[in-house]
Amino acid sequence: MRISIAILCAAVVLVSVPAVGPASAQPPAAPALVAAPKRIHRDAAGSVRQVVPDRPVPRAGASGGAAEAALAHIPAVEQLFGADPSGKLLVQKVSRRGRGSTVRLAQSIGAIPVYGAAVALALRSDGALLSASGALAERTAGRFPQGGPTPPVSARDRAVTTAAELARVPVRAVRVRAGSAAWFDPELTGSGPDKAAVPAYRFDVTAAGAGWRIFVAADPSGAVLDAWKTGANLARVVCDANFHGAELGIPCGADGSYPVVRAEGQARVRGNDDANKVYDWMGDTEKFYARFTDLGSLTDLIGIDTHDGRGKALRAHVRVCPNSCPYANAFWSDAEGLVMGTAVLGLDVVAHELTHGVTEKTSDLDYVNESGAINESLSDVFGEFTELSTRAKRSAEDRWKIGNGTQVGVVRDMKSPAAATGPQPETYRGPHWAPATYSDHNRVPDLGGVHINSGVGNKLAFLVTDGGTLGGRSIRGIGLKKAAALYWTVQTELYPSADYPALANTLLTACRDAALEMSGGFTDTDCDQVRAAVEAVRIPLREDRA
Repeated sequence: MRISIAILCAAVVLVSVPAVGPASAQPPAAPALVAAPKRIHRDAAGSVRQVVPDRPVPRAGASGGAAEAALAHIPAVEQLFGADPSGKLLVQKVSRRGRGSTVRLAQSIGAIPVYGAAVALALRSDGALLSASGALAERTAGRFPQGGPTPPVSARDRAVTTAAELARVPVRAVRVRAGSAAWFDPELTGSGPDKAAVPAYRFDVTAAGAGWRIFVAADPSGAVLDAWKTGANLARVVCDANFHGAELGIPCGADGSYPVVRAEGQARVRGNDDANKVYDWMGDTEKFYARFTDLGSLTDLIGIDTHDGRGKALRAHVRVCPNSCPYANAFWSDAEGLVMGTAVLGLDVVAHELTHGVTEKTSDLDYVNESGAINESLSDVFGEFTELSTRAKRSAEDRWKIGNGTQVGVVRDMKSPAAATGPQPETYRGPHWAPATYSDHNRVPDLGGVHINSGVGNKLAFLVTDGGTLGGRSIRGIGLKKAAALYWTVQTELYPSADYPALANTLLTACRDAALEMSGGFTDTDCDQVRAAVEAVRIPLREDRA
């Protein structure tokens, strides 16, 4: 989005005043947000991650929409978040939130983006600032080589070799989807404590049916700075692998894909429950997002156009057997769409995987460590919300169970994570927590516990929605409609390296803003319950006054 700013020149009026001695220069006034009473939330290293003024801070200037209002707030945001002075914040996206907007600002330095550096501004309809949440690079070290920002062949080869090693496939099986220059700050990805963005090349590659994101240093060393797996109007296209072959690495309908068996508006496929159910469930997920969030069209956001004449569509392969039959897994990637195994065929699983695509296009949470656990949890949350909104789960004992009714059975219990077959933590850093931190130099299992530590986020969502008792605290749930609206706002305001304290702070701030705006029926009592749920799962709230 390109924003044009008009600079207005005013006439200068000269006035004679009596001479009273040397004039004393007055320092420029501090931006309104800097001077305003506020709460400041920080991460464990002390960096600012959220700023919440006690009262909405009016926009500077009276014209223009949300994007222009956000631009006026930028100087204060840069100062409070300690942004490197050589960088810029640019409007990346504007989303609706209640009666106002969320404007996402992305940081770039020398016209090159800083990976993971973004701030989401929650704005009232009149442009007043309600909160700012995010993470920015505070300083840089080094510079890009004279050759410019184009990744050299040596860096590309290093990324391909690394992906082949991680995926355990030959180099020839790795495909590079994109490569570009990016400033890489270890603190913004959770891979290290250093607070300095360094020149790097970012590569997104596909290997063994999964995506990988790899950063290679732009200095002569060409070292791998970090690498991790990225996981993963209504139009639907479904292809059938018919229990044959491996993953193709291409979406349904592309040249060479398995045959299309059902497309939007076509009749049900005889003898193929997998194709019919996935077709229906993709529609249920689209309907959920349209009804309960401000996303708009799920198809527009994550649909894929294979140039097969069907345009952008939600695309899925069913009855796949890449390494076992029936395949007991499913995944989403923007290169392949939805890939669905028969053994995990369920509405909540389909919605879970599609939500990974939503997350990638909104908060872009890194799929590693705490941000990865939140990424997984949000997919569980919206997967369960989708199923609850269709009334598919009719018994109380089925609520909050991911995978119920599938061949593999329940894979996660959001109501009682610790009681599941594979126990998960219910409290932050409590029993069953996976404490190890993943990085390319410390390749611990499950990318730092993304499928384990997601239990905390799942328990929190259950308490917020349905209520319950934990740790001696009793919580009254706010219900599905409000919980969905609240979590959607959070999805639009989190930043790639967000941790659990950031999730908790954003939940509370989003609720407070909705209550202040009298939007969606939210009340202060609702927000008290959300805070009680956060405290019950023991997520720390790091904040100070300024």
